[in-house]
Amino acid sequence: MTKQRPNLFKYGRKELSQDAMICWLLDWANECYAGVCPALHEAGQDFAKALFCKHKRPGPDNICTVELGMQESGIDVLAWINDEYAILIEDKTDSKEHGGQLERYHALVCSGNIWLGDEEEKQVNPPEGKFFPIFLKTGNISRADKADVEARKLEPRYKVFEREDFIGVLKKCNRGVSEIMDDFSDHLQELEKDSESWKEAPLEKWSGRAWEGFYRCLEKRVDPGSEKDMNWRYVSNPAGGFRALYWEPGGDVYLQAEQEKLCFKIWVENSDQRSERRQHWHERIVDAGESAGMPIAKPARFGSGETMTVAVLAEVDWRQPDGEGRLDLEKTVEVLKKAERVLQTAVSKDSHG
Repeated sequence: MTKQRPNLFKYGRKELSQDAMICWLLDWANECYAGVCPALHEAGQDFAKALFCKHKRPGPDNICTVELGMQESGIDVLAWINDEYAILIEDKTDSKEHGGQLERYHALVCSGNIWLGDEEEKQVNPPEGKFFPIFLKTGNISRADKADVEARKLEPRYKVFEREDFIGVLKKCNRGVSEIMDDFSDHLQELEKDSESWKEAPLEKWSGRAWEGFYRCLEKRVDPGSEKDMNWRYVSNPAGGFRALYWEPGGDVYLQAEQEKLCFKIWVENSDQRSERRQHWHERIVDAGESAGMPIAKPARFGSGETMTVAVLAEVDWRQPDGEGRLDLEKTVEVLKKAERVLQTAVSKDSHG
């Protein structure tokens, strides 16, 4: 049996490798490469146009020149197109924005204090309406994190370019034109396949990325109106970490799925009140669970930090299996909605008690 050839991006998974791929593809958009490889030139142009389109305002009619900077003043990728249009790309694989990066890089481009080019340096100073900041994420991004990026009070605002957007661009280029292009396309599609594997894989075989894909589905099914502040993230700990899904139908009392475990949690800032509030909410939630016919128990141990688990679903796994050990989504969503009702009942009785 012939093995599939090695994929470059199996080894080049870091953000710097992805920065290089982005620059390589945008460089092909230069008019001077149109005759070298028409298919790659078109792919580069398609990519640049897709970035412009995210802002729903026009870029240039024709892309003639592309000057590129990678890690210039800390900016992952900066493209200066036709000496007039600037595309700033904050590039992420699985990490999040941190340390005010988006605001800092945005201000740098707006200041006009960046020059690109190895031989003849060109000042990047886009006129009004010709600056296009992009947050590019090939890992999974939660709906709340995407909204946070796009809601920053900047002019113009960042737009999120997701893995699905990138896959759409690369699919336009026929396979076999470039092994680099094929490798990167395969790499992104493998990430997508892994993220969607929760639909078919047995419950005990889910990868971390499958959990993220599942949580992305629950954002739409459990919180379709974005009213519950539902979000998810990776939580590291000495045991190896987990993906947590959390939402707040009860304010400082909230639900958190820690992969297989479904927790009822509270937030208490004042350390002197934590023991009392922990016991209070444990009793409230257990009572509400009994009334609703939902088995809720004490956690293996009570914590004493600002956030504490006060009760857990007594069943080992809140995900509901179908007859073949795979997920039954409808029954699983109903478990979560029932847990919400239990929490809301506990909160309501507390506010009237």
